[in-house]
Amino acid sequence: MTAAIDKIAGFVSAAPLSRSTLRRDKSRHLILSAAKRASRVLREWGYSLKLYEFRLKGRHPLQLLGSPDDPAPGNATLGSAIFGGDMLYEGESHPLHEGFWRSIENNATPAFRRYAHSFHWLQDLAHVGDQTKARDAAETILGWWLETGDIWDRDVWRAVTLARRFINWCAHAPLILSSNDLVYRSKVLHAMARQLRHLSRCHQDAYEGLPQVYVATALTLGGLLLPGGSAWLSKGLRLLERTTKSFVLPDGGPMSRNAADVIRTMQMLVLVRNTYVEVNADLPPWIQVTLDRIAPFVRALRHGDGSFAHIGGVSAEGGHGTDAILAASEAKGKAIENAIHTGVQRIAANASCLIVDAGTPPPYLLSGNAAAATGAFEFSIGQERLVVNMGPASPRGPLPDLAQMARTTAANSTLVVGDTNSSRLTDDGNIGAGVSETQTTRETLDHSVSVKVIHNGYERRFGVLHERVLELENTGSRLKGQDRLSGRKLMKLTGETVTLRFHLHPGVQAFKAPDGRISLETRGGKTWIFDIEGAKAEVEDSLYLAQRDKPVASKQIIVTSKADGSSPLLLTWSFSEISV
Repeated sequence: MTAAIDKIAGFVSAAPLSRSTLRRDKSRHLILSAAKRASRVLREWGYSLKLYEFRLKGRHPLQLLGSPDDPAPGNATLGSAIFGGDMLYEGESHPLHEGFWRSIENNATPAFRRYAHSFHWLQDLAHVGDQTKARDAAETILGWWLETGDIWDRDVWRAVTLARRFINWCAHAPLILSSNDLVYRSKVLHAMARQLRHLSRCHQDAYEGLPQVYVATALTLGGLLLPGGSAWLSKGLRLLERTTKSFVLPDGGPMSRNAADVIRTMQMLVLVRNTYVEVNADLPPWIQVTLDRIAPFVRALRHGDGSFAHIGGVSAEGGHGTDAILAASEAKGKAIENAIHTGVQRIAANASCLIVDAGTPPPYLLSGNAAAATGAFEFSIGQERLVVNMGPASPRGPLPDLAQMARTTAANSTLVVGDTNSSRLTDDGNIGAGVSETQTTRETLDHSVSVKVIHNGYERRFGVLHERVLELENTGSRLKGQDRLSGRKLMKLTGETVTLRFHLHPGVQAFKAPDGRISLETRGGKTWIFDIEGAKAEVEDSLYLAQRDKPVASKQIIVTSKADGSSPLLLTWSFSEISV
């Protein structure tokens, strides 16, 4: 089957001419979202009543029927920090002691509390060398949690946090259920059943996308691993199938356009598949079919060095354990080159790789991590990246304001009109009005492959469409580009500054030559020349984030032009390798 999928993908990418149009889902679902919030508030009031404790009672499980292997590796350094008495998360640290869970309620950020209560740190403890010590630490911290966490709390028992906690307890059961203390083991199993009963009632509270995947996975695992869980299994499996069918698009990409989300979806599906195998149950065929569809999209966003192109909000490292998750998925499909549903285009020529963001922003409620970067691209040669996008930044990093700035159009390798974003970044962190449609044309020529992307992000404000043509020669040694602004209301563009930006990887040195061209030297000793017709290029400072909390100094090429409003603005440029 994999070979057949690869053949179909090959035919699509090699077709002489391919056209596609993407339209953004602009419905904000605000009414539905508001209704869901109101319903949740009402139900949370009911959950807070003492009477709700009776609804959490039920059959007391005596054992867990298995523990699936988690395909994602943990961070042994973070696990060792727990041995040292501290829990770390994205630069935030809190000491571990008997009152730890109470202390973080007032002293930790909401992000740290979600991390701690999700028990994601069990993944790190699972990868330290001394597993006896790891089990002691895990059981001690969980024992503290049971004193307060086993009672319903609005935040601690919120659907997605509860779901992730349950998944981690199942996947790392050897860490928390190896004790000879039968009373402790009974409390843990009882807590698992109580939480799953609650999750089966509040699962609809989880937001669309990855949160729903987590919730459906938890219910499915609970149904498979807790005795008498057939009702949970039936509900969880239906929800998981429905959620993945809507969230994972036909080309394997997620509706959020963030590869990190679909990598986590793969992780959840692998956990479910492994659990079916462990309990000797018949695996639903659609699970492996979905994994086979996702893997080619994940590979499409990776450069030759394994790093991810900064498209859709994914960081260059993609997510800890990407290689392990891909291997565990057993999905062998090649990288898709023409992902028409998510709007990702990939052109590979010899050692060169061009990855283009040709899509609209994701739906409003799924756009919290995306950037206003339609038309941006990244370009690499073998193990070295040349042109990049800045990449997502953590709000808890050394430069807090960088998180918002890194999502702007100027932080990406594309064209900016009037120093404004092609799509508006709203106050609530999502992407608002701007690009609502893209038209993409992919053409295979005699000696090259070209991709043309047209988007309407500047049409309403400046009366123009941005058309970008990228053409990579089959030798991989020359990338030609053309950016054009045109439209029926071109006069609105009069006097506006148009800026073309190419962010460079930190491993690239840039020098301006006397003839105005830019010379680029990679660490591997390769030399490339950037040239542009009818305009001047300058080299300025920039930043690059391979990791969300670690900005690194880099350079960028900037071309600035003024629009006269009487004729279309045209900028033609190229990157050419110089043979030594």
